[in-house]
Amino acid sequence: MPSTKDTSQEIQDPAATIENARKGIASAMASPGAKFILIGFITILLLVPALMVWGLVEERSRRAVEVAADISKGWGGRQLINGPYLIIPYELTLGKDENRRTEIKHAIFSADSLDISGDVEVTERKRSIYKSQLYHLKTEMKGKFTAPDLRRIRDRSGKPRFDKAFLTIGVSDVTGFRSDINISINNEKPERFLPGLNHVTNKDHLNRKRTGGGVHLPLKQNSAVAGFEFNIDMAVNGSQNLSFVPAGKTTELSIRSNWPHPGFNGKFLPETRKVSEEGFTANWTVPDLARGMEAVLLTSTLPFGETLMQTDFVTPLKFYQITSRTLKYSIAFISLVFLAIFVLELSNGQRVHWIQYTLVGLALVIFYILLLALAEQVGFAPAYLLSSAATTLLIAWYVGDALASRSGTYVTGAVLSVTYLIMYLILNEEQYALLAGSMIAFVAIAATMIATRSVNWADTSRPARQ
Repeated sequence: MPSTKDTSQEIQDPAATIENARKGIASAMASPGAKFILIGFITILLLVPALMVWGLVEERSRRAVEVAADISKGWGGRQLINGPYLIIPYELTLGKDENRRTEIKHAIFSADSLDISGDVEVTERKRSIYKSQLYHLKTEMKGKFTAPDLRRIRDRSGKPRFDKAFLTIGVSDVTGFRSDINISINNEKPERFLPGLNHVTNKDHLNRKRTGGGVHLPLKQNSAVAGFEFNIDMAVNGSQNLSFVPAGKTTELSIRSNWPHPGFNGKFLPETRKVSEEGFTANWTVPDLARGMEAVLLTSTLPFGETLMQTDFVTPLKFYQITSRTLKYSIAFISLVFLAIFVLELSNGQRVHWIQYTLVGLALVIFYILLLALAEQVGFAPAYLLSSAATTLLIAWYVGDALASRSGTYVTGAVLSVTYLIMYLILNEEQYALLAGSMIAFVAIAATMIATRSVNWADTSRPARQ
């Protein structure tokens, strides 16, 4: 009779199978390789709160711009001074026979020479936690118009109307005027400019939502025909920045101000400038060939040509922009800290739970909220010092306690302190940010590879390679 096999040895207990599978999964998850992948996943998830903080920074930045605009209302916005220009209307006959009609066109002439000197007194106004720079400009414009060249008008068979000639100056925001604008022509008795541009237009390239305004002065016919010298005194209020168009064939501009933090923009930068704690002086010279505008324009719109000489009255630190720039490095920063904790974990033998990694990451994200809130109150540099110190102390204590190691506290604190210091230097030297960031990333990954070169990534139960 054939023997029967004991089937009890072939059939495994289902509970034991499940338990063995559980232990296998737990063993795999406990391996350094799986832990490394989990840490990377947590790092990516932390992008969500980091992006939420970025949105908060952008919202606060927009609010600051809105408040600055509200502060400048009733005082004067960003000012663009465009002129003076000589405007000569001319009659142009169009059509034939019964369709024949006469239209009035305008020819715009630039001054042969224009010398502008301005004194800008800047004051800082505050509303709640927001600030805006307001200024009062006193300027003198000297120059000369020679007899106008009428060839372009005559080429179109136009008839110049010297009796309708006038002088005009475009100004972005006429609400900034606080007194009359006076002009002396050929050293005669000063005359007062009249409001409006007298049928010509001035595009407001600083405040694009509206059309710029200006002033005009009717001219005597003999002045328009023969040319004249002029001297204009003008005072105007504005905010944030001040721009001039090189309206002369040769334009010289000189600005003096009590503001110690100017920013120079536009197509032309000053040839010479001197900045100190008491203020700044700057000088521009723009020749005819460089300004990119014709001396005679047959148009009813004042020329612009993107040829600005612009001065920004900025604050020393635009902390919204800097905080936003800081967030660009958030993931790299979090990854660097996680790598340091991971290496400490491997060398110490004490496990750090993934939830503890998550809490450390959230603390690093909250650093940016704390930085933004404090920067609005005390400025960027003190806010950065306080926020980084608080975050460093908290995380260093927490990691040291999780590892049950005092050395873990010191190492984590040192890593965070050095990283925050380097990040601050990067933020203040933006042109070297990419170079410094790439070098830090290389050093960090190199140090991690060296520290973990003997780790058995697949199975912690097997000894590490010696």
